Amino acid sequence: MNTKIILSLIGILWALGAVAQTDQEEKERDIEFNKTLFERFVSGRATVFYGVGLPQGSQQNFIDKTGNRNFAVAVEAMFPGRFSVGARIGQQYVSERLPRQVLSFEDGTDISAVQTRALTTIPLLAIGSVYLNNVTSVFRPYVQLGAGGAYVDYARYYGTLVDQKTGVRGAVAPAIGAKFQFGKNNNLGGEIQAQYQHVFFKYNELKNSTNLLFSVGLSYRWL
Repeated sequence: MNTKIILSLIGILWALGAVAQTDQEEKERDIEFNKTLFERFVSGRATVFYGVGLPQGSQQNFIDKTGNRNFAVAVEAMFPGRFSVGARIGQQYVSERLPRQVLSFEDGTDISAVQTRALTTIPLLAIGSVYLNNVTSVFRPYVQLGAGGAYVDYARYYGTLVDQKTGVRGAVAPAIGAKFQFGKNNNLGGEIQAQYQHVFFKYNELKNSTNLLFSVGLSYRWL
């Protein structure tokens, strides 16, 4: 008799455990099903930027002027966690015109000319970002590191004469910023960013090309 009671109790406990496990599995499946697609899959994001650049360091000795012709496009893979990777290409141009003056060169030549200085930079960077919150958040602050190369065109015009140097050099670009969506279920969004861009280009008074870039962007995301 006691054996039957014990076996019955064991059977009841096993059945209750099976029911509890089934309920837990169903809850987990419901949670997984209720996750957004952006939480379950890698999504894409493309952003078009416009920005202004403030010269830093020795670049101020060449052109001490805010650049307002700065454009860029970034494409990123947004992972369900708190990071993304991608690439960014841009084009930056700044110029400055100086009053006519007499310039003396090392060979003893003197030239009276209006001097125009121009600097063009085309950076191509691999970028990686770490976010402070998850992928479903409407507003996502981040820190970012970019590294790659840049084509640089340095030109100093003396009337019709020109002192010019071009080349491709390494570049690094740490940044902070934030991405945001125009609504939780809206694929359109935006981005704000402050980036310190350092290009290892040296020529004349330009020891390195460095800029502090402030950018705003319009974004589109997809699965």
